[in-house]
Formats: sequence, structure tokens, C-alpha cells
Amino acid sequence: MNKDLTSVTIGSPDSEYLIIHVINREYPLSSDYYDGNWVKSTIKVSAGGFTGKITASLRSEEFVKFMNELSMLYEKLSGQANFTTMEEWLSITVVGDGLGHLEAQCKLSDNAPAGGGNTLYFTLHFDQTFIPGMIAGLNRIVMAFPVIGN
Repeated sequence: MNKDLTSVTIGSPDSEYLIIHVINREYPLSSDYYDGNWVKSTIKVSAGGFTGKITASLRSEEFVKFMNELSMLYEKLSGQANFTTMEEWLSITVVGDGLGHLEAQCKLSDNAPAGGGNTLYFTLHFDQTFIPGMIAGLNRIVMAFPVIGN
């Protein structure tokens, strides 16, 4: 699958960012909600003097929830949108100030869910003009890896 079609960029791709690229379903033959919605993903970050990349197990419904919350945040420009992962690989809280300025408070772990690894906390700053691209990226991921079962 084309990397650009299954990726979302949080922040500015020209400066500081977090990119989630969904590679494939971890259990492609599973049709039940629990096993069928695990997706193997790479997460790439560039924040301040830090750069890195990890592979993580995320879930399809996590992308749907984040896309819906981000869409609501774009309408109001105030409040927040949250991306939290079941196994605590990644958390993102995007907060809007009502004037079009946004901040993404992020936490990325390299050894979840086992723990004992390293964790990077960082903040990305961007404006409302980046949100439509983020929503479009999330929508492409949701279309390519829809939630299975209920």
C-alpha cells in the first residue's frame, strides 16, 4: 500500500512533526473486533533536537475516534482532540486556543506494552491550516483499515 495513502502527519512536515504510517493488519485473517483491528504502524518523530522512529501496534478504532474529535476541534478551534492507544505506545492531545493556534502534547514510548523502554514527551505547535490535511490523512487510514466487527 502506498505510504502516503496510509499516513497522517501531526504538525508541520517541514519542521516539527509526528507521522503515523499504517503498514498492515496484524491479523489479516481475523474477522472479530478484538483481533481484527490491530494494525502494524511506524511512528516517526522530529521535535526539537530529537528524531526517531518506532514500530507500534495500534488499533483501527483509535484512528476513527481521533478523526472525529479533530473534526470537532476544527469546527470550534477550541477544546481538544485525543489520540490514545490501548497499549500506550502513543498519546496525542491537540489543544486549540479558539484563535486558530494549536498545540499537540505528545508521548511516545518505544517498548509498550512491555514497559521498561524509553519515553519521549514533546510538544508540537501549528495552526488551523494543518488540520484539514490531518483529517484527510486519518480518513485515508480509516478507509484503508476500517473497523472490523463491533
